[in-house]
Formats: sequence, C-alpha cells, structure tokens
Amino acid sequence: MRRLVLVLTTLIGYVCTAPVFAQQAASPGKVAGEGFVVTPGSAPRYGGPQGREADFTEVLASRQQTAGTLGVFRQTIAPKSGPPTHIHKAEDEFFYVVSGEFKVKVGDRVMSAPARSVMFVPRGTPHTFQNVGSEPGVLLVGVTPGGFEKMFEDRQGVDAATNSALMKAYKMEVVGPPLK
Repeated sequence: MRRLVLVLTTLIGYVCTAPVFAQQAASPGKVAGEGFVVTPGSAPRYGGPQGREADFTEVLASRQQTAGTLGVFRQTIAPKSGPPTHIHKAEDEFFYVVSGEFKVKVGDRVMSAPARSVMFVPRGTPHTFQNVGSEPGVLLVGVTPGGFEKMFEDRQGVDAATNSALMKAYKMEVVGPPLK
C-alpha cells in the first residue's frame, strides 16, 4: 500500500508539472514499456450521461497503453455537479484537484478538497465528490488496475437505465445519493 501511494504521488507530480501523455487514438498498440506522450488537447474527450452533459472526461492513459497497470483521465465537473455515492469493486482510485474546490465524501467522512488536494480511495470504499465552486472544476483521476476509464467512452449521452447497466458492467455500485 505504501508503495502504491508513493507511485501515485510521483505520477501526480509528473502529470501536474509536465502535462503531456500520449495520444490514445494515435497509438492504440503502445504499452508502458515503450512509453508515450499525450499532448495538450489530443486526448479523446467524452461527455457525460444524460443530465450531466456539462461534465466531460479526457482519457490520458488507457489500460491498453499501460499494459493494464492503470488508467488516467482528466474530468471537468460543472458547478454543483458530482456522481452519486458509489463503490469501485475492481480498482483503487486517486484524485488530484487541478482547479476548483470540491466537497468529497470517503466512507463516512466529508471533507473540503481545494485545488492541489489529493484523495486516495481503496477499492470497496464508498465515496463521492461535488464541485462546490461557481466555475467548472478539474480533477486528475487515476485507477489501478486500468480499464475503468473505458466506461466514459461507453456512457456519453446514454439514458439513466443504460448508465446504470454500464456501472454494473464496470463493477461500480451506487450506494447513495450525490452530495448536496
């Protein structure tokens, strides 16, 4: 666990000081051993499901690119928006608040997370977040192992029933409402 936190902290520092990862669409066969770069504006971008179209996700590193080790994505979250309380059954997750201010809930704790905050959520832990600012907020998110990042491509623009089915398919369980 300590090593995972160190690796994630290093990755966050690298991504925030040199925001260039490989373009997923241009190099679908690349794996971690080969390395890759994604230049600003080149990552695939996906809108949210119906009702959350103002939120969008840019996939910076996919399971395919990292030989399954992790997925990295940047999420832009509209003011007062955020997901319902949920659990990831298959991956650990970390968040770095690039901009904005968020309220986060991890387990039973509700905390403030201003820009430059880091949150780590082990798999199986209920959590959620909400952008409490008046402007869109940006999160850098990583999951390990990778794979969950594909859900954002699959769910853009879908209705509530399809979104629920996708969450189940990606081993994500909704266990409570969004933050208010």
